[in-house]
Amino acid sequence: MKELKCTACERGCILHADMDLYEISVSGNGCERGREYALTECTNPVRSATFNVRVVGGVRPVVSAKTARPIAVTKLLPLSRMVMRLEVRAPVKAGQTLFASLLGERIVATSTVERESI
Repeated sequence: MKELKCTACERGCILHADMDLYEISVSGNGCERGREYALTECTNPVRSATFNVRVVGGVRPVVSAKTARPIAVTKLLPLSRMVMRLEVRAPVKAGQTLFASLLGERIVATSTVERESI
C-alpha cells in the first residue's frame, strides 16, 4: 500500500493506493481527480522542473527556465545534467525555447534578459 497526498485540487486528501498484479485500487479520494492523480503517481509519475541557465553577454548571468510540460521523473536527472552545461546568448525573451531534445522535452525561458550594453 502506498500513501499519497493529493495535489489535484485544494482539498489535499490523503490517498491510499493498493497495487496488486493486475489493478490499482484507490481510496481516500474526495473527487475523481484524486483517483486519476494516484493512478498516474503509481504508474508514471511526472513533474515540472525549473532551472537557471547561463547567459553570455547579458545584463544578468542567468535566466530562469522551466520544462514546457511535465516530464517523467526518470528523465529529470539526465535533463538536469544537460541543462547544467547549457549556455545561451543574450538577449533572451520570456517564452523562448532554450533547449529541445530529440525526445520532445523543451526548456523555455520564464523571464527576459537583455543584452549588456558596452
